[in-house]
Amino acid sequence: MSISIRTSNVHKFTSDVSRINVPERFTFPYYYTPHKLAELAMSELQIALENQSVDDSALGNMYGVLVVSNTQGELGYLCAHAGQSTLTQKQSENLQQTFVPSAFDLDGFTLASRDLVKQIDDVSESLHSLKTKQLASNLNNELHRFELESNARLAKAQESMAESKTRRKQIRLQAEQDGDAQEIAQVIAALGNESSREKRELKSLKQQIKQSKAALEQRVLSEQQSLKRLVEQEKSLQAKLESIRLEHFQFLNASLEKASLNTLLNGQDALQNTGECCAPKLLNHAFNHGLKPLALAEFWWGSLPKAEVRQHGNLYPVCQSKCFEILEHMLKGVHLEGNPLIVTPSLDKTLDIVYQDEVMVVVNKPAEFLSVPGKFIDDSVYTRIKGLFPKATGPLIVHRLDMSTSGLLVLTLTAETNKHVQQQFITRTVEKRYTALLDGIVKSESGTIKLPLAGDINDRPRQLVCKTHGRTAETKWEVVERRNGKTKVHLYPKTGRTHQLRVHCAHPLGLGIPITGDDLYGYKLNRLHLHAGYLKFNHPVSGEAMEFEVPSEF
Repeated sequence: MSISIRTSNVHKFTSDVSRINVPERFTFPYYYTPHKLAELAMSELQIALENQSVDDSALGNMYGVLVVSNTQGELGYLCAHAGQSTLTQKQSENLQQTFVPSAFDLDGFTLASRDLVKQIDDVSESLHSLKTKQLASNLNNELHRFELESNARLAKAQESMAESKTRRKQIRLQAEQDGDAQEIAQVIAALGNESSREKRELKSLKQQIKQSKAALEQRVLSEQQSLKRLVEQEKSLQAKLESIRLEHFQFLNASLEKASLNTLLNGQDALQNTGECCAPKLLNHAFNHGLKPLALAEFWWGSLPKAEVRQHGNLYPVCQSKCFEILEHMLKGVHLEGNPLIVTPSLDKTLDIVYQDEVMVVVNKPAEFLSVPGKFIDDSVYTRIKGLFPKATGPLIVHRLDMSTSGLLVLTLTAETNKHVQQQFITRTVEKRYTALLDGIVKSESGTIKLPLAGDINDRPRQLVCKTHGRTAETKWEVVERRNGKTKVHLYPKTGRTHQLRVHCAHPLGLGIPITGDDLYGYKLNRLHLHAGYLKFNHPVSGEAMEFEVPSEF
Protein backbone atom coordinates (compact mmCIF):
# COMPACT_ATOMS: atom_id res chain seq x y z
CA MET A 1 0.00 0.00 0.00
CA SER A 2 1.01 3.63 -0.40
CA ILE A 3 2.07 5.99 2.34
CA SER A 4 -1.18 7.53 3.46
CA ILE A 5 0.11 10.84 4.84
CA ARG A 6 2.36 13.06 2.73
CA THR A 7 5.21 14.03 5.00
CA SER A 8 8.88 14.78 4.52
CA ASN A 9 8.32 15.34 0.78
CA VAL A 10 7.11 11.75 0.34
CA HIS A 11 4.57 11.35 -2.46
CA LYS A 12 1.98 8.61 -2.38
CA PHE A 13 1.35 6.66 -5.58
CA THR A 14 -1.82 7.60 -7.40
CA SER A 15 -1.83 4.15 -9.02
CA ASP A 16 -2.59 0.89 -7.22
CA VAL A 17 0.80 -0.66 -6.45
CA SER A 18 -0.41 -3.39 -4.10
CA ARG A 19 0.22 -6.15 -6.66
CA ILE A 20 3.74 -5.01 -7.57
CA ASN A 21 6.49 -6.89 -5.77
CA VAL A 22 8.90 -4.73 -3.82
CA PRO A 23 12.48 -5.07 -5.15
CA GLU A 24 14.73 -7.34 -3.10
CA ARG A 25 17.86 -5.37 -3.95
CA PHE A 26 18.47 -1.68 -4.57
CA THR A 27 19.14 -0.30 -8.05
CA PHE A 28 22.73 -0.53 -9.31
CA PRO A 29 22.97 3.21 -10.06
CA TYR A 30 25.41 3.30 -12.99
CA TYR A 31 23.57 0.92 -15.36
CA TYR A 32 20.06 -0.30 -14.76
CA THR A 33 16.62 -1.16 -16.03
CA PRO A 34 14.13 0.68 -13.78
CA HIS A 35 11.93 -1.31 -11.46
CA LYS A 36 8.18 -1.13 -12.16
CA LEU A 37 7.65 1.02 -9.07
CA ALA A 38 10.34 3.46 -10.23
CA GLU A 39 8.71 3.60 -13.68
CA LEU A 40 5.38 4.53 -12.09
CA ALA A 41 7.03 7.19 -9.93
CA MET A 42 8.76 8.67 -12.99
CA SER A 43 5.48 8.70 -14.90
CA GLU A 44 3.67 10.50 -12.10
CA LEU A 45 6.42 13.10 -11.73
CA GLN A 46 6.44 13.71 -15.50
CA ILE A 47 2.67 14.25 -15.46
CA ALA A 48 3.13 16.77 -12.64
CA LEU A 49 5.83 18.56 -14.66
CA GLU A 50 3.66 18.61 -17.77
CA ASN A 51 0.78 20.15 -15.82
CA GLN A 52 2.91 23.10 -14.71
CA SER A 53 3.13 26.19 -16.90
CA VAL A 54 6.88 26.39 -16.66
CA ASP A 55 9.54 27.77 -18.95
CA ASP A 56 11.32 25.13 -21.03
CA SER A 57 14.71 26.55 -20.09
CA ALA A 58 13.93 25.90 -16.43
CA LEU A 59 12.92 22.34 -17.18
CA GLY A 60 15.97 21.35 -19.21
CA ASN A 61 17.42 19.28 -16.41
CA MET A 62 17.93 15.84 -14.91
CA TYR A 63 15.20 14.64 -12.56
CA GLY A 64 15.15 11.64 -10.26
CA VAL A 65 12.74 9.53 -8.23
CA LEU A 66 13.45 7.25 -5.29
CA VAL A 67 10.89 4.67 -4.21
CA VAL A 68 10.92 4.35 -0.41
CA SER A 69 9.10 2.60 2.41
CA ASN A 70 8.59 3.66 6.00
CA THR A 71 8.89 1.52 9.15
CA GLN A 72 5.34 0.25 8.58
CA GLY A 73 6.23 -0.95 5.09
CA GLU A 74 4.12 1.72 3.39
CA LEU A 75 5.33 2.75 -0.08
CA GLY A 76 5.88 6.19 -1.56
CA TYR A 77 8.49 8.06 -3.56
CA LEU A 78 10.73 11.10 -3.37
CA CYS A 79 11.54 13.49 -6.22
CA ALA A 80 14.63 15.58 -6.95
CA HIS A 81 16.17 17.70 -9.68
CA ALA A 82 19.88 18.13 -10.36
CA GLY A 83 21.63 21.36 -9.44
CA GLN A 84 20.31 24.28 -7.50
CA SER A 85 16.70 25.26 -8.10
CA THR A 86 16.08 27.35 -11.24
CA LEU A 87 12.33 27.62 -10.70
CA THR A 88 10.68 31.02 -10.34
CA GLN A 89 8.84 31.91 -7.14
CA LYS A 90 5.48 31.14 -8.78
CA GLN A 91 6.77 27.82 -10.08
CA SER A 92 8.21 26.99 -6.66
CA GLU A 93 4.81 27.64 -5.09
CA ASN A 94 3.12 25.41 -7.68
CA LEU A 95 5.64 22.63 -7.04
CA GLN A 96 5.85 23.19 -3.29
CA GLN A 97 7.22 20.12 -1.51
CA THR A 98 7.64 18.31 -4.83
CA PHE A 99 11.43 18.09 -4.56
CA VAL A 100 13.66 17.09 -1.67
CA PRO A 101 16.12 19.75 -0.49
CA SER A 102 19.85 19.81 -1.11
CA ALA A 103 22.21 18.15 1.34
CA PHE A 104 24.00 21.49 1.53
CA ASP A 105 23.67 23.38 4.83
CA LEU A 106 23.36 26.92 3.44
CA ASP A 107 22.72 28.60 6.80
CA GLY A 108 25.72 26.89 8.41
CA PHE A 109 27.92 27.72 5.43
CA THR A 110 26.83 31.38 5.48
CA LEU A 111 27.65 31.67 9.18
CA ALA A 112 30.97 29.81 8.94
CA SER A 113 32.17 31.72 5.90
CA ARG A 114 31.02 35.24 6.82
CA ASP A 115 34.44 36.56 7.89
CA LEU A 116 36.20 34.78 5.04
CA VAL A 117 33.80 36.22 2.46
CA LYS A 118 34.53 39.69 3.89
CA GLN A 119 38.27 39.08 3.46
CA ILE A 120 37.75 37.91 -0.11
CA ASP A 121 35.67 41.00 -0.88
CA ASP A 122 38.40 43.24 0.57
CA VAL A 123 41.13 41.51 -1.45
CA SER A 124 38.99 41.65 -4.60
CA GLU A 125 38.46 45.36 -4.07
CA SER A 126 42.20 45.89 -3.57
CA LEU A 127 42.87 43.91 -6.74
CA HIS A 128 40.41 46.03 -8.67
CA SER A 129 41.95 49.25 -7.31
CA LEU A 130 45.48 48.11 -8.14
CA LYS A 131 44.51 47.09 -11.68
CA THR A 132 42.75 50.45 -12.16
CA LYS A 133 45.86 52.25 -10.88
CA GLN A 134 48.07 50.21 -13.20
CA LEU A 135 45.87 51.09 -16.16
CA ALA A 136 46.08 54.76 -15.23
CA SER A 137 49.85 54.85 -14.63
CA ASN A 138 50.66 52.40 -17.43
CA LEU A 139 54.22 51.96 -16.17
CA ASN A 140 55.07 49.36 -18.80
CA ASN A 141 54.34 51.87 -21.56
CA GLU A 142 56.25 54.54 -19.66
CA LEU A 143 59.22 52.21 -19.40
CA HIS A 144 59.00 51.42 -23.10
CA ARG A 145 58.89 55.13 -24.00
CA PHE A 146 61.83 55.84 -21.68
CA GLU A 147 63.89 53.11 -23.37
CA LEU A 148 63.13 54.54 -26.84
CA GLU A 149 63.95 58.10 -25.75
CA SER A 150 67.13 57.00 -23.94
CA ASN A 151 68.34 55.05 -26.96
CA ALA A 152 67.72 58.13 -29.10
CA ARG A 153 69.66 60.36 -26.66
CA LEU A 154 72.58 57.92 -26.57
CA ALA A 155 72.61 57.63 -30.35
CA LYS A 156 72.65 61.43 -30.70
CA ALA A 157 75.47 61.80 -28.13
CA GLN A 158 77.53 59.11 -29.83
CA GLU A 159 76.95 60.72 -33.21
CA SER A 160 78.09 64.10 -31.79
CA MET A 161 81.21 62.46 -30.35
CA ALA A 162 82.03 60.91 -33.71
CA GLU A 163 81.71 64.30 -35.39
CA SER A 164 83.93 65.89 -32.68
CA LYS A 165 86.51 63.18 -33.14
CA THR A 166 86.65 63.85 -36.88
CA ARG A 167 86.94 67.61 -36.23
CA ARG A 168 89.74 67.10 -33.68
CA LYS A 169 91.63 64.91 -36.11
CA GLN A 170 91.52 67.67 -38.74
CA ILE A 171 92.65 70.31 -36.19
CA ARG A 172 95.59 68.13 -35.15
CA LEU A 173 96.64 67.49 -38.73
CA GLN A 174 96.49 71.22 -39.47
CA ALA A 175 98.53 72.02 -36.34
CA GLU A 176 101.18 69.44 -37.23
CA GLN A 177 101.51 71.05 -40.67
CA ASP A 178 101.61 74.72 -39.61
CA GLY A 179 102.77 74.90 -36.00
CA ASP A 180 105.99 74.37 -34.08
CA ALA A 181 106.48 71.68 -31.47
CA GLN A 182 105.20 73.83 -28.59
CA GLU A 183 102.02 74.86 -30.44
CA ILE A 184 101.40 71.23 -31.50
CA ALA A 185 101.72 70.07 -27.87
CA GLN A 186 99.24 72.73 -26.70
CA VAL A 187 96.71 71.76 -29.43
CA ILE A 188 97.03 68.05 -28.65
CA ALA A 189 96.55 68.73 -24.90
CA ALA A 190 93.44 70.84 -25.56
CA LEU A 191 91.99 68.25 -27.92
CA GLY A 192 92.69 65.49 -25.39
CA ASN A 193 90.93 67.42 -22.64
CA GLU A 194 87.92 67.89 -24.95
CA SER A 195 87.83 64.16 -25.77
CA SER A 196 88.04 63.21 -22.09
CA ARG A 197 85.26 65.67 -21.21
CA GLU A 198 82.96 64.21 -23.91
CA LYS A 199 83.66 60.66 -22.70
CA ARG A 200 82.87 61.69 -19.13
CA GLU A 201 79.64 63.30 -20.27
CA LEU A 202 78.64 60.13 -22.24
CA LYS A 203 79.48 57.96 -19.23
CA SER A 204 77.45 60.26 -16.98
CA LEU A 205 74.52 60.12 -19.43
CA LYS A 206 74.65 56.32 -19.49
CA GLN A 207 74.77 56.19 -15.70
CA GLN A 208 71.82 58.58 -15.43
CA ILE A 209 69.78 56.51 -17.93
CA LYS A 210 70.70 53.31 -16.12
CA GLN A 211 69.60 54.68 -12.75
CA SER A 212 66.36 56.12 -14.12
CA LYS A 213 65.57 52.85 -15.93
CA ALA A 214 66.32 50.82 -12.79
CA ALA A 215 63.94 53.03 -10.79
CA LEU A 216 61.20 52.56 -13.38
CA GLU A 217 61.81 48.79 -13.54
CA GLN A 218 61.63 48.63 -9.75
CA ARG A 219 58.26 50.41 -9.81
CA VAL A 220 56.99 47.95 -12.47
CA LEU A 221 58.32 44.97 -10.48
CA SER A 222 56.80 46.32 -7.28
CA GLU A 223 53.38 46.63 -8.96
CA GLN A 224 53.68 43.14 -10.42
CA GLN A 225 54.64 41.67 -7.04
CA SER A 226 51.78 43.50 -5.34
CA LEU A 227 49.38 42.15 -7.96
CA LYS A 228 50.82 38.64 -7.64
CA ARG A 229 50.51 38.73 -3.84
CA LEU A 230 46.88 39.82 -4.04
CA VAL A 231 46.07 37.19 -6.68
CA GLU A 232 47.71 34.46 -4.57
CA GLN A 233 45.96 35.74 -1.45
CA GLU A 234 42.59 35.69 -3.24
CA LYS A 235 43.28 32.20 -4.58
CA SER A 236 44.21 30.96 -1.10
CA LEU A 237 41.09 32.49 0.44
CA GLN A 238 38.90 31.04 -2.34
CA ALA A 239 40.41 27.60 -1.66
CA LYS A 240 39.55 27.97 2.04
CA LEU A 241 36.02 29.04 1.10
CA GLU A 242 35.66 26.01 -1.19
CA SER A 243 36.85 23.76 1.63
CA ILE A 244 34.23 25.26 3.94
CA ARG A 245 31.59 24.83 1.21
CA LEU A 246 32.47 21.16 0.73
CA GLU A 247 32.43 20.65 4.49
CA HIS A 248 28.81 21.82 4.58
CA PHE A 249 27.72 19.10 2.16
CA GLN A 250 26.94 16.33 4.64
CA PHE A 251 25.73 12.93 3.42
CA LEU A 252 24.21 10.14 5.49
CA ASN A 253 24.24 6.42 4.79
CA ALA A 254 21.97 3.60 5.97
CA SER A 255 23.89 3.40 9.26
CA LEU A 256 23.31 7.17 9.73
CA GLU A 257 27.06 7.78 9.43
CA LYS A 258 27.68 11.30 8.17
CA ALA A 259 30.51 12.32 5.85
CA SER A 260 31.30 15.63 4.17
CA LEU A 261 32.34 16.15 0.57
CA ASN A 262 35.72 17.26 1.92
CA THR A 263 36.21 13.83 3.48
CA LEU A 264 34.73 11.88 0.59
CA LEU A 265 36.72 13.64 -2.14
CA ASN A 266 39.93 13.41 -0.08
CA GLY A 267 41.58 16.44 -1.64
CA GLN A 268 40.20 15.97 -5.15
CA ASP A 269 38.68 18.98 -6.87
CA ALA A 270 34.89 18.87 -6.96
CA LEU A 271 33.35 18.77 -10.43
CA GLN A 272 30.58 21.21 -11.26
CA ASN A 273 27.44 20.53 -9.18
CA THR A 274 29.06 17.64 -7.29
CA GLY A 275 26.71 17.00 -4.38
CA GLU A 276 23.73 18.52 -6.21
CA CYS A 277 22.91 15.44 -8.31
CA CYS A 278 19.59 13.66 -7.88
CA ALA A 279 20.70 10.37 -6.33
CA PRO A 280 22.69 11.85 -3.39
CA LYS A 281 19.85 14.30 -2.61
CA LEU A 282 17.24 11.53 -2.66
CA LEU A 283 19.21 9.03 -0.57
CA ASN A 284 20.27 11.65 1.96
CA HIS A 285 16.66 12.77 2.46
CA ALA A 286 15.49 9.16 2.83
CA PHE A 287 18.11 8.26 5.44
CA ASN A 288 17.52 11.55 7.26
CA HIS A 289 13.81 10.71 7.67
CA GLY A 290 14.07 7.02 8.48
CA LEU A 291 12.91 5.86 5.05
CA LYS A 292 14.24 2.74 3.32
CA PRO A 293 15.37 3.27 -0.32
CA LEU A 294 13.98 0.61 -2.65
CA ALA A 295 14.47 1.70 -6.28
CA LEU A 296 16.00 4.63 -8.14
CA ALA A 297 15.53 6.15 -11.61
CA GLU A 298 16.69 9.36 -13.28
CA PHE A 299 15.51 11.01 -16.50
CA TRP A 300 16.06 14.14 -18.58
CA TRP A 301 13.13 16.51 -18.95
CA GLY A 302 12.67 19.62 -21.04
CA SER A 303 14.75 21.58 -23.50
CA LEU A 304 17.90 19.89 -24.79
CA PRO A 305 21.35 21.19 -23.87
CA LYS A 306 23.64 22.59 -26.57
CA ALA A 307 26.73 20.52 -25.74
CA GLU A 308 25.56 17.25 -24.17
CA VAL A 309 23.29 14.87 -26.05
CA ARG A 310 20.09 14.18 -24.09
CA GLN A 311 16.62 13.01 -25.08
CA HIS A 312 13.48 14.51 -23.53
CA GLY A 313 11.89 12.05 -21.11
CA ASN A 314 14.64 9.46 -21.53
CA LEU A 315 16.08 7.37 -18.69
CA TYR A 316 19.74 7.89 -17.72
CA PRO A 317 22.16 6.26 -15.26
CA VAL A 318 23.72 8.13 -12.38
CA CYS A 319 26.87 10.03 -13.34
CA GLN A 320 29.91 8.19 -11.96
CA SER A 321 32.28 11.13 -12.39
CA LYS A 322 30.38 13.35 -9.95
CA CYS A 323 28.70 10.80 -7.69
CA PHE A 324 30.99 7.79 -7.25
CA GLU A 325 32.72 8.81 -4.00
CA ILE A 326 29.43 10.08 -2.53
CA LEU A 327 27.42 6.97 -3.38
CA GLU A 328 30.23 4.67 -2.30
CA HIS A 329 29.68 6.08 1.19
CA MET A 330 25.89 6.38 1.02
CA LEU A 331 25.27 2.86 -0.32
CA LYS A 332 27.56 1.20 2.21
CA GLY A 333 25.61 -1.73 3.64
CA VAL A 334 22.80 -1.43 1.07
CA HIS A 335 22.11 -4.70 -0.78
CA LEU A 336 22.65 -3.74 -4.43
CA GLU A 337 21.72 -5.40 -7.69
CA GLY A 338 24.64 -7.05 -9.48
CA ASN A 339 27.01 -4.83 -11.44
CA PRO A 340 26.33 -5.52 -15.13
CA LEU A 341 29.46 -3.56 -16.07
CA ILE A 342 31.67 -6.40 -14.78
CA VAL A 343 29.71 -9.15 -16.54
CA THR A 344 31.44 -10.47 -19.68
CA PRO A 345 28.80 -10.33 -22.46
CA SER A 346 31.13 -11.84 -25.09
CA LEU A 347 31.85 -15.24 -23.50
CA ASP A 348 29.25 -17.09 -25.59
CA LYS A 349 29.96 -15.13 -28.78
CA THR A 350 32.01 -16.30 -31.77
CA LEU A 351 34.68 -14.14 -33.33
CA ASP A 352 34.50 -14.77 -37.09
CA ILE A 353 37.77 -14.46 -39.04
CA VAL A 354 37.04 -12.84 -42.40
CA TYR A 355 40.63 -12.99 -43.70
CA GLN A 356 44.05 -14.09 -42.52
CA ASP A 357 47.57 -14.53 -43.88
CA GLU A 358 51.08 -14.55 -42.43
CA VAL A 359 51.04 -10.89 -41.39
CA MET A 360 47.47 -9.82 -40.70
CA VAL A 361 43.97 -10.88 -39.66
CA VAL A 362 40.59 -9.26 -40.35
CA VAL A 363 37.69 -10.22 -38.04
CA ASN A 364 33.97 -9.46 -37.84
CA LYS A 365 33.51 -8.31 -34.24
CA PRO A 366 30.06 -8.96 -32.73
CA ALA A 367 28.25 -6.23 -30.83
CA GLU A 368 28.93 -6.11 -27.06
CA PHE A 369 32.46 -7.42 -27.59
CA LEU A 370 35.53 -5.47 -26.45
CA SER A 371 38.32 -4.67 -28.91
CA VAL A 372 40.90 -4.73 -26.08
CA PRO A 373 40.67 -5.91 -22.45
CA GLY A 374 38.79 -3.57 -20.13
CA LYS A 375 39.08 -2.69 -16.45
CA PHE A 376 36.90 -5.62 -15.36
CA ILE A 377 36.59 -7.72 -18.53
CA ASP A 378 39.53 -9.59 -20.08
CA ASP A 379 37.76 -11.29 -23.01
CA SER A 380 38.30 -9.22 -26.14
CA VAL A 381 39.33 -9.37 -29.80
CA TYR A 382 42.93 -8.83 -28.70
CA THR A 383 42.76 -11.67 -26.16
CA ARG A 384 41.19 -14.09 -28.64
CA ILE A 385 43.67 -13.32 -31.45
CA LYS A 386 46.62 -13.47 -29.03
CA GLY A 387 45.43 -16.95 -28.08
CA LEU A 388 45.05 -18.03 -31.71
CA PHE A 389 48.41 -16.59 -32.78
CA PRO A 390 50.75 -16.93 -29.76
CA LYS A 391 53.86 -16.23 -31.88
CA ALA A 392 52.53 -12.89 -33.12
CA THR A 393 54.69 -9.87 -32.32
CA GLY A 394 53.86 -6.20 -31.90
CA PRO A 395 50.69 -4.66 -30.45
CA LEU A 396 48.29 -6.65 -32.76
CA ILE A 397 45.60 -3.98 -32.52
CA VAL A 398 45.65 -1.37 -35.30
CA HIS A 399 42.35 0.41 -34.61
CA ARG A 400 39.34 -0.16 -32.35
CA LEU A 401 35.57 -0.30 -32.40
CA ASP A 402 33.35 0.62 -29.45
CA MET A 403 32.25 -2.39 -27.44
CA SER A 404 28.67 -1.93 -28.65
CA THR A 405 29.61 -1.54 -32.34
CA SER A 406 29.87 -4.61 -34.56
CA GLY A 407 31.93 -5.01 -37.72
CA LEU A 408 35.33 -5.25 -39.36
CA LEU A 409 38.48 -4.96 -37.30
CA VAL A 410 42.05 -5.28 -38.60
CA LEU A 411 44.85 -6.86 -36.55
CA THR A 412 48.48 -7.40 -37.52
CA LEU A 413 50.79 -10.25 -36.55
CA THR A 414 54.14 -8.42 -36.70
CA ALA A 415 55.39 -5.10 -35.34
CA GLU A 416 56.48 -3.94 -38.82
CA THR A 417 53.12 -4.55 -40.48
CA ASN A 418 51.34 -2.94 -37.52
CA LYS A 419 53.20 0.33 -38.12
CA HIS A 420 52.45 0.14 -41.85
CA VAL A 421 48.70 -0.38 -41.50
CA GLN A 422 48.39 2.00 -38.56
CA GLN A 423 50.03 4.73 -40.64
CA GLN A 424 47.28 4.31 -43.24
CA PHE A 425 44.67 4.95 -40.53
CA ILE A 426 46.63 7.94 -39.21
CA THR A 427 46.93 9.52 -42.67
CA ARG A 428 43.24 8.71 -43.33
CA THR A 429 43.87 6.79 -46.52
CA VAL A 430 41.76 3.86 -45.26
CA GLU A 431 38.23 3.86 -46.69
CA LYS A 432 35.61 3.11 -44.01
CA ARG A 433 31.86 2.78 -44.18
CA TYR A 434 29.49 2.21 -41.29
CA THR A 435 25.82 1.27 -41.40
CA ALA A 436 23.44 2.62 -38.77
CA LEU A 437 19.72 2.34 -38.11
CA LEU A 438 18.29 5.59 -36.73
CA ASP A 439 15.26 6.04 -34.46
CA GLY A 440 13.38 8.31 -36.87
CA ILE A 441 13.04 9.59 -40.41
CA VAL A 442 15.87 11.60 -41.97
CA LYS A 443 14.34 13.94 -44.55
CA SER A 444 17.46 14.82 -46.59
CA GLU A 445 19.32 12.29 -48.72
CA SER A 446 22.95 13.04 -47.83
CA GLY A 447 25.23 15.55 -46.19
CA THR A 448 28.27 16.25 -44.01
CA ILE A 449 28.37 16.79 -40.25
CA LYS A 450 31.17 18.84 -38.68
CA LEU A 451 30.83 18.99 -34.90
CA PRO A 452 33.98 19.18 -32.69
CA LEU A 453 33.97 16.68 -29.83
CA ALA A 454 35.45 16.61 -26.32
CA GLY A 455 35.15 14.23 -23.40
CA ASP A 456 32.55 15.21 -20.81
CA ILE A 457 34.60 15.42 -17.61
CA ASN A 458 31.38 15.59 -15.60
CA ASP A 459 29.95 12.38 -17.09
CA ARG A 460 32.50 9.98 -18.55
CA PRO A 461 32.58 8.18 -20.99
CA ARG A 462 30.04 10.46 -22.69
CA GLN A 463 31.26 12.96 -25.28
CA LEU A 464 29.90 16.44 -25.90
CA VAL A 465 30.01 19.01 -28.67
CA CYS A 466 32.49 21.75 -27.76
CA LYS A 467 33.65 24.44 -30.17
CA THR A 468 36.17 25.79 -27.64
CA HIS A 469 38.06 22.67 -26.58
CA GLY A 470 36.71 19.98 -28.91
CA ARG A 471 38.76 18.16 -31.54
CA THR A 472 37.69 18.39 -35.18
CA ALA A 473 35.27 15.63 -36.17
CA GLU A 474 33.72 15.17 -39.62
CA THR A 475 31.24 12.59 -40.93
CA LYS A 476 29.66 12.21 -44.35
CA TRP A 477 26.34 10.39 -44.54
CA GLU A 478 23.75 9.13 -47.03
CA VAL A 479 20.34 7.52 -46.68
CA VAL A 480 20.05 3.85 -47.67
CA GLU A 481 16.34 3.29 -46.95
CA ARG A 482 13.42 4.41 -44.83
CA ARG A 483 11.06 1.88 -43.26
CA ASN A 484 8.76 1.51 -40.24
CA GLY A 485 9.52 5.01 -39.00
CA LYS A 486 13.29 4.41 -39.02
CA THR A 487 16.12 5.32 -41.41
CA LYS A 488 19.08 3.18 -42.42
CA VAL A 489 22.11 5.28 -43.31
CA HIS A 490 25.70 4.81 -44.42
CA LEU A 491 28.24 6.83 -42.43
CA TYR A 492 31.72 7.76 -43.67
CA PRO A 493 33.85 9.17 -40.84
CA LYS A 494 36.77 11.32 -42.00
CA THR A 495 38.08 11.46 -38.43
CA GLY A 496 37.91 8.79 -35.74
CA ARG A 497 36.93 10.48 -32.48
CA THR A 498 35.42 8.60 -29.54
CA HIS A 499 31.66 8.09 -30.09
CA GLN A 500 31.85 10.35 -33.16
CA LEU A 501 29.14 8.61 -35.18
CA ARG A 502 26.83 8.22 -32.17
CA VAL A 503 27.05 11.92 -31.26
CA HIS A 504 26.88 13.17 -34.86
CA CYS A 505 23.67 11.20 -35.38
CA ALA A 506 22.00 12.11 -32.07
CA HIS A 507 22.97 15.77 -31.63
CA PRO A 508 20.40 18.38 -32.81
CA LEU A 509 23.09 20.06 -34.92
CA GLY A 510 23.86 16.72 -36.58
CA LEU A 511 21.11 14.41 -37.83
CA GLY A 512 19.17 14.99 -34.63
CA ILE A 513 18.12 11.32 -34.45
CA PRO A 514 19.95 8.81 -32.21
CA ILE A 515 21.10 5.41 -33.42
CA THR A 516 18.66 2.68 -32.44
CA GLY A 517 19.72 1.05 -29.17
CA ASP A 518 22.20 3.77 -28.21
CA ASP A 519 22.16 3.62 -24.40
CA LEU A 520 24.35 6.74 -24.06
CA TYR A 521 22.84 9.20 -26.53
CA GLY A 522 19.49 7.63 -27.37
CA TYR A 523 17.27 4.84 -26.06
CA LYS A 524 18.54 1.52 -24.71
CA LEU A 525 17.56 -1.63 -26.64
CA ASN A 526 18.96 -5.13 -27.15
CA ARG A 527 21.97 -3.72 -29.05
CA LEU A 528 23.46 -0.63 -30.66
CA HIS A 529 22.48 -0.71 -34.34
CA LEU A 530 25.86 0.46 -35.66
CA HIS A 531 28.01 -1.75 -37.88
CA ALA A 532 31.44 -1.22 -39.45
CA GLY A 533 30.63 -3.00 -42.70
CA TYR A 534 33.30 -1.93 -45.20
CA LEU A 535 37.08 -1.41 -45.14
CA LYS A 536 39.60 -0.76 -47.93
CA PHE A 537 43.34 -0.35 -47.40
CA ASN A 538 46.66 -1.48 -48.85
CA HIS A 539 48.25 -4.78 -47.82
CA PRO A 540 51.23 -4.00 -45.56
CA VAL A 541 53.61 -6.28 -47.51
CA SER A 542 52.41 -6.55 -51.11
CA GLY A 543 50.84 -3.09 -51.31
CA GLU A 544 47.81 -4.66 -52.98
CA ALA A 545 44.46 -2.94 -52.39
CA MET A 546 42.40 -5.05 -49.95
CA GLU A 547 38.58 -4.70 -49.73
CA PHE A 548 36.40 -6.29 -47.07
CA GLU A 549 32.62 -6.08 -46.68
CA VAL A 550 30.31 -7.71 -44.14
CA PRO A 551 26.62 -6.72 -44.22
CA SER A 552 24.85 -5.64 -41.05
CA GLU A 553 22.33 -7.87 -39.29
CA PHE A 554 19.73 -5.11 -39.21
